[in-house]
Amino acid sequence: MARNHLSALLLCFLSGGLAQAQQPTDAVKQNEAINPGQEWSHVGLLRARDLTPFGLLRLDMLPARTADGEAGTWGFELQYAYQSTFVMSRNVRTLLENRGIGRQPLRPEDVNAILNFPDDAYYVDGEVGLADLIVQRHLSPYWSAYLTVPYIRYGRGFFDQLIEGFHDAIGVGQMGRDLVARNQFQFVYRIGDARIAQLSRETSEGFGDPVLGIRYSLPGPRLGWDVVAEFAAKIAVDGERLLLSTGKNDYGFQLTLQRRLGSTGRHSIYLAASGVYYQGDGVTSGPELIPTAIAGYSLGLTPRTSVIVQGYISKSAVQDSTLDELTAAKNQYSAGIQTRSRNFLISLAFTENAASFENTPDFGVQLGVAYLPRAQ
Repeated sequence: MARNHLSALLLCFLSGGLAQAQQPTDAVKQNEAINPGQEWSHVGLLRARDLTPFGLLRLDMLPARTADGEAGTWGFELQYAYQSTFVMSRNVRTLLENRGIGRQPLRPEDVNAILNFPDDAYYVDGEVGLADLIVQRHLSPYWSAYLTVPYIRYGRGFFDQLIEGFHDAIGVGQMGRDLVARNQFQFVYRIGDARIAQLSRETSEGFGDPVLGIRYSLPGPRLGWDVVAEFAAKIAVDGERLLLSTGKNDYGFQLTLQRRLGSTGRHSIYLAASGVYYQGDGVTSGPELIPTAIAGYSLGLTPRTSVIVQGYISKSAVQDSTLDELTAAKNQYSAGIQTRSRNFLISLAFTENAASFENTPDFGVQLGVAYLPRAQ
């Protein structure tokens, strides 16, 4: 039932956006006749989160908005991401293939075998919901400060059947999903000296570490590019907490570039690069610098609505491991739609794994609602 409601909501949202786009030429001509100088709305990249199982708790620099705000105003944003994770090392997959018991959850004897492998091993099956509440204060037309408070929920979920059906439809195989039961929340890993297992937990949830940041937007384009620079820190306020906090502070920097294309600015391209000083959590390596790069393209459907596609590549948070699949870079694609009134922005995006299926979530959905007062 929940899956049906979610599917209906997503279909309504997308059909509304596509309906607006059916006759973009007429809408644009009418808009330009009334407001000849009005630009298309391109406010920035999709703010997709890193939800990988061994990177979720690190500082993640969300792609910056490139739209300026009025000095003295407050902005509020709620970003909700929900994703399905089913990842395992190759040695665990071999173990499951040799069980010969059909689609059964991990058993205690499976856990003991994994924890006693001579090399590193891991298995993570579950779904993660992450809500980021972001409060931003515009100190001037170009400077702003923000606070992000995350709330994380882990559970059994309901995406497994949908994802397996999609894999069957496009003929890519199940990557081991058909070796275990659906809709489970189980994880076990043996990485270095760390050994953790959880088989019976139904859900786990709580507040993650808050993030404080400051952002500066250049007053005007440089060589045709809008430029936004950002510094942020994730503060471990309550020590290490399983699945919620690494117990250590992280620090990051990000640079975002936007360039409008064409005489009307209907097209826009984005480039973003960030580096995070990550101090680790006892399982992942640390301290180390984790670089991330994002490239995106936005097309205006109407002056207020655009579609956007973007690609993401990032260094894995785990580097000190015997498993190549765990240390491999993470690659994901996102596609979505953003629509804006004067002060409100709504976005919907889907994220799909592009490679590294052993260490990156399979499929995710992001929904964002933001109040972003415009400069007069």
